[in-house]
Amino acid sequence: VDVKLLTEWSCKVFADVKGNVQKLKKIGTRYTRHRSVIHSPAVKAYLKELHENFVLVPTDKASNNIAVVCKKFYIEKSMQELGIYQDTLSNQKDDNTYVRVDKNPQDIINRHKRYVKSNLKIDDVTDKLPFLYWIPKMHKKPKSKQRYIAASYDCTTKEISAVLTKCLKLIEKQHRIIGRQYEKNYGINPMWILHNSASVHQSFANFNLKKDAKDIRTYDFTTLYTSIPHRQLRKELRWVIKEAFNSSKHSFISVYKHKASWTNSPGKNTEHLDCNKVIRLMNWLLDNIYVTFGDQVFRQVIGIPMGTDCAPFLANLFLYSYEYKWISKQKKLNNWHVLKYFRSCSRYIDDLLMINNADKMKKYMTDIYPKELILVPDDTSGKSCPFLDLQVDIKDSIISTSIYDKRDTFDFPIVNFPTLTGNIPKKSSYGVFIGEVVRYARACSYYEDFKLRTLSLVSKLRKQGFIPRLLTRSWRKFCDSHLLLVQKYGPRVLFLYDDWM
Repeated sequence: VDVKLLTEWSCKVFADVKGNVQKLKKIGTRYTRHRSVIHSPAVKAYLKELHENFVLVPTDKASNNIAVVCKKFYIEKSMQELGIYQDTLSNQKDDNTYVRVDKNPQDIINRHKRYVKSNLKIDDVTDKLPFLYWIPKMHKKPKSKQRYIAASYDCTTKEISAVLTKCLKLIEKQHRIIGRQYEKNYGINPMWILHNSASVHQSFANFNLKKDAKDIRTYDFTTLYTSIPHRQLRKELRWVIKEAFNSSKHSFISVYKHKASWTNSPGKNTEHLDCNKVIRLMNWLLDNIYVTFGDQVFRQVIGIPMGTDCAPFLANLFLYSYEYKWISKQKKLNNWHVLKYFRSCSRYIDDLLMINNADKMKKYMTDIYPKELILVPDDTSGKSCPFLDLQVDIKDSIISTSIYDKRDTFDFPIVNFPTLTGNIPKKSSYGVFIGEVVRYARACSYYEDFKLRTLSLVSKLRKQGFIPRLLTRSWRKFCDSHLLLVQKYGPRVLFLYDDWM
């Protein structure tokens, strides 16, 4: 090694580094770091004034869009829901959903914590009660309505509600097994509950195979969650839970982190519940539905709060019990001339879809469901109606579908899909595009509907920083991996990208 040469090289490197450091120091003195805009006194004063006069909440059906609501109006609507608004105090009704309680919130919290710890294998329980808030339904015309939610993500009843969710999910699954056996024996399935529109497509395919679709209609419960009487809810859910345990031929439900399963020999350290304990926890939850509003506490005495984990399962299984019992009653009476109109029924919580029902539901709905629940039919001709994310049409005894989106009726542009001006990963963003066109392809029977939706999506994504060349690459990837899905559109679908280049 040439020591002299190495020394000269080291000195040169050191001089370069030293020179760069000096340059950086000069730049640092010349350019000062800008203070964040949010710390500006003017901005702080403006934000303070904004929060004093307005409430910022997500928009129903479009959670990425923030609605700015007059605070006075927001509080008035909340008070009306709770039954404490001054205009409604003079005509208080006995069937109010909420009742104000004079108990100290901390006493309620302490009581909840003791109960949860004595019934579940858990040491830490949150020191909070749910609070009531609402979000605007902007798709309701001509005036928007409100969706009231109990913020139960982090509250004293969270743990019990989470355990009940896993148990009721397993119980619902067991009733699906009961329904399939019932259909095998008697030709009608009493389990109408849906989780998504995938099974609806299968039902449509069966009708199209026979070219036997005559009419289609949807029904909607006007207010489901806040209209269910607790006494009837306890009674019907008790029956549902006992039937599931008897059918499963197991004595316990073991509850794990992400699921629950039937067992006769639960592990010593595993959370497990027998039939009576599931019923007991459910009854306790219904008796301890509290929400806070400001510094006041209210107990919900009618219905179940939208926001707690197990609410959809409670509502679904409550309605299922009436549907099952009504079908069994008609079977015992040999009313097969009635039951033949109820062989193709589907329900997603409070939305009912009836195919070839000949409007018989209008006649029998008061016999099926309790009088507290009001079921309203759509106002269509019976040949076309929206259901979930589908627009369903019947023509020449064939059912066709396209995309239905309530947000299309919004009179303002909504914020959705990634915007690539930020630092979000590019690969997953283009994956969103593929996932969306997969949804379009499953929902759209005809190429023109699919094309219209896809071009509209591409147009929006391009405005949000997506590159046409990479969208084309993603399109080819979609066509390669979902060839069976798009083959109904013919070979022209492969070159749809020519229309957006």
